[in-house]
Amino acid sequence: MVKVDTSENLTRFIFSKNDFRSSDEHVRYSAFMPPSNKLLSVFRIFDLADPEVWELGDKVGILRERTLLARADIKVSNVNDSGLDVDANDDPPRHANIVGWPEEKSEIKLKAIELADRAQLHLRR
Repeated sequence: MVKVDTSENLTRFIFSKNDFRSSDEHVRYSAFMPPSNKLLSVFRIFDLADPEVWELGDKVGILRERTLLARADIKVSNVNDSGLDVDANDDPPRHANIVGWPEEKSEIKLKAIELADRAQLHLRR
């Protein structure tokens, strides 16, 4: 596992309107629910200007054939404080996974709620 510095910022690109509430710029926990393989895809955004982060998200959207609507930025330290870890694999470049999820679905949901509460929503303008 390739560890990521705790001071780094990550972003979770959001392609579903169900994963955020624009009225109060709230990230919903569903944005941080991992898939069945428990590898939650995020991107490392250190040293990137805001337009470059959006450009990266657009590239991800093209690969997924989805339109980027928003993103949820979170510090690695917040992920670690939730008892999870970040594993950088750079495939594609700057990609990482949030790992270390518990087995129980209710515990996974609690972790996702913690992450969503600590994340900052950025809406596509």
